[in-house]
Amino acid sequence: MYKIEVDPKVLAALKQAFPQPERSAGRALEKYVRVLEAMLFESAQQGRRPDQLKLGTWSLSLSRLAQRGGQIGSGKTRVHGWLRENELELASCVDRGSNLTGRVSDIRLTPLATLTDQMAVRDPTMAVKGITDLDSYPALDLFKNMDPAKDAALNEALCHHLYGDLAGMTIEQARDAFDVLPVDVVSLASYIDWLKHDAWQISAARKVSALTQARTLLAVAQHLDGDYLQRRKPSEFGRTYYHGVSIQNVNRELRRAILGDCWEYDIRSSVIAWKMGFAREYLSNLGTSESDSVRREFRSTLSYLEDRDDFMVTVRRYVFTDPDEPTSAQFQTHLIKQAITAISFGARAASSGWPDGAGGMTSSALVDILRNADQRRRFLADSCVRGFIREQNLLDQYIVGFVRDQRPDIYALPCLRTHGGRVSRAKVLAFLYPHSETQVMDVVRTVAAQHGREAIANVHDAIFFRRALGFELKSEIEE
Repeated sequence: MYKIEVDPKVLAALKQAFPQPERSAGRALEKYVRVLEAMLFESAQQGRRPDQLKLGTWSLSLSRLAQRGGQIGSGKTRVHGWLRENELELASCVDRGSNLTGRVSDIRLTPLATLTDQMAVRDPTMAVKGITDLDSYPALDLFKNMDPAKDAALNEALCHHLYGDLAGMTIEQARDAFDVLPVDVVSLASYIDWLKHDAWQISAARKVSALTQARTLLAVAQHLDGDYLQRRKPSEFGRTYYHGVSIQNVNRELRRAILGDCWEYDIRSSVIAWKMGFAREYLSNLGTSESDSVRREFRSTLSYLEDRDDFMVTVRRYVFTDPDEPTSAQFQTHLIKQAITAISFGARAASSGWPDGAGGMTSSALVDILRNADQRRRFLADSCVRGFIREQNLLDQYIVGFVRDQRPDIYALPCLRTHGGRVSRAKVLAFLYPHSETQVMDVVRTVAAQHGREAIANVHDAIFFRRALGFELKSEIEE
């Protein structure tokens, strides 16, 4: 939780400008400060960029701050606007955002506002409930001098901030609004200690982001007896996301620390395997029915699905030819995988950008992934990749045509259109695949639950269980 201390002259000026009612100035400023504290906390949860950490700036929507920051006086003057006009603003704009860039503003607190991270006044890790013998947990010995009463009060205040509306919900409403995430408190506390003292290979920006998220999760789990509530944010494209920190948006190491001892299962090459499900139907419509026609027509895609490691190594060696290439083979493979996934979702196979019609340039997703132009050209010239792109285009055209002809209700959805009103092939695929993915994962959850395996967490096409499924149950789910 963040606390902002405001220079007394701000309140004095506000009282002078709005003397009546007597306490209106104090209440208005207090509301504005609470909103600013909450927005800064939310910004920290999403992670700050390295340049923001260096410059002391935050990502924050100034229009939202103005709207939520309250009004004062008979003329309903916005507090945010009044502070700015009277050179008493608490947050100044460093880089203004816009709808064109899709970025909110970067702001910096002025000298009139002093920010304190209450969770960092003492050691940011917190005493762990239920542990009586701290000596048996070496990573937790730094908790010995903590004040349990103070920790509990801060944890409760954080929960009230995050779940202030929970008290007014029925049990059914709460179940609809939140997913419960069980947290391994000891594991998470150990991770925080490691991050603070031993994670010397992690950049400062990543470390601050991970620490901020881990503190929040641990504080809530302490107050809620080992549980963390994830507020659902359903997407019209079929997936369920969460507001704020969740199991979905933390790094892999932190995710492991949160869940502790568990088993993870995910769909192998998910989107590409899903699209291949249409291959036989596509060929049937062309009048091709030979038994080997799918393998003949979709040789590259099947090569990727059946032996992805070999596919990746072949492409990587063709793309990254410099013997002095500074990046590791693991990172190069990661880039190739990102590029293949982007193509499977309809990214343009372009080695450079193109005019956007407004005097600017639009870049293909491949340009953002493979930033080296020579490597990008070699990637697109590779025979495996060329075959993969051709096959993906065939499947894309068939799937979009099928939706246009058989599901006009989906094809007419506004969310699938560009700003110019044209149906976007990439958006159609991005709509269909997550809905299919959700249906498949619902089957996994349902069948596993019938055999006493309750999912403890979900990350789109990945699912986590406390106990292993076993070969027979896994086979039954796949069937």
